[in-house]
Amino acid sequence: MISIEELKHEYNTYKNEGTLMDNVFELKEHLLSSDSKEFLEFHYSILDDNSIPEGPKNMIISFFYSDVVNKRDKTVVSDFLYEKYKTESDLEKKARLIQILGHLRSPLVKEIVEKEIQSPIRDIRYRCLIVMGWVGTSVEDLNILNERMLSDEDGQLRGYAATAMRQIWYNKKSVKNRVTRYIKEAIVNESNTEALIGMIITIQDLHKKKLGIKESNYGDISGDVQKAKLKTIKVLEKLK
Repeated sequence: MISIEELKHEYNTYKNEGTLMDNVFELKEHLLSSDSKEFLEFHYSILDDNSIPEGPKNMIISFFYSDVVNKRDKTVVSDFLYEKYKTESDLEKKARLIQILGHLRSPLVKEIVEKEIQSPIRDIRYRCLIVMGWVGTSVEDLNILNERMLSDEDGQLRGYAATAMRQIWYNKKSVKNRVTRYIKEAIVNESNTEALIGMIITIQDLHKKKLGIKESNYGDISGDVQKAKLKTIKVLEKLK
């Protein structure tokens, strides 16, 4: 197995030669060959390496939750990142840690999301909404998302709260009626375009309806949102 000194030398060589992306998968194999603290600390330190472009950096950070060529114990990795979250003062890194722990489906991340989902920092709330969609399972989780859908100051995040409910529904079909009821109550008084889009596409998916909003495979949205809102309300009024 490669040593930590060899790993650091390899990383710095690729970086200095400008060949990091060309060799990123070889680096990945070596980086993920150990879950020792020194390997994990080095991996984590790359978040602070501003000498490399965001593209390679984001890819290397994503290796924390890779399912391929990964010899690490995910519990060890999750525990390590959770401790980093608890002591991290940089809010941007804190937000990224929440999402990484979500990707890992860490049993520790629900506790973090419940605590941080009302953070004054938008990026933290945003990532908490995403992660709650991945790991949420209970009525309490839906209630937390509903509170954000009704109360978040950011319209886009209100929409993301709705689509996070949709994500829970993908994994737990029994929540359909509750999600429908929450959106039925919220959509009437909602005026923000991005919030409405999240609510409408969620109802479209849950009830297999065409309500006037098209969502591409890449997440691009088209359609008349106000007309779709009225159509959605009419459909919801007919549902019991």
